[in-house]
Amino acid sequence: MLFATFAGGFAIVSISASARNNRMAPWIVGRGLGVAAYLALTAVVLLGTWFSHPWRFRRPMLHPAVQLRAHAVLASATLALVAGHVSALILDRYARVGVGGAFVPGASGYRPGAVALGTVALYLGVAAGGTAALAGRILAGHRWLEVHRFAVLVFATCWFHGVLAGSDTPALRSMYIVTGGAVLVLTVTRHTARSPEFLTGGNDAVRAGEQESGIRG
Repeated sequence: MLFATFAGGFAIVSISASARNNRMAPWIVGRGLGVAAYLALTAVVLLGTWFSHPWRFRRPMLHPAVQLRAHAVLASATLALVAGHVSALILDRYARVGVGGAFVPGASGYRPGAVALGTVALYLGVAAGGTAALAGRILAGHRWLEVHRFAVLVFATCWFHGVLAGSDTPALRSMYIVTGGAVLVLTVTRHTARSPEFLTGGNDAVRAGEQESGIRG
């Protein structure tokens, strides 16, 4: 699945980049896909955090099963966008990222530290998503959830990657502030807010997720 996603992203970016006689095309496509992947990841983390947030009892949104499916769709979209983002940077001869820089932290010729954060985020994201996909199959009980909850670290790493690696960060400052602030507030309140259901251990979203055999990506 992961290989097919990256192969598809590589093919799509190759076609779109060659369609324009512009040496900046791969970079423009890659940056656009990167921003789109970041926004999709933001939605994934916000929705995932809401699953176990005490406020969900006071402000019910959708049925837990519907929320889980939406979470899975957004996660799959994020993976596809990341595949296109990485593929575009590999194809860009002027970006100085290359295959090594894309998959080996610190090997990029362009802002190695910032690009390395993106590589680390990729691996952390695959681990977080993979454990959810295996829930109810190989990983029993709540063991998958212990790893999956580190998805907020994936977001934080991607946030710093986008801010430090993007040459257009000043123009996107408001986006980073709003999205980062939203995830921070929801994450903090998830651990500080209280409700009767939360105190008694009620977690309908997680249980519904187990009944659905985990989040399928």
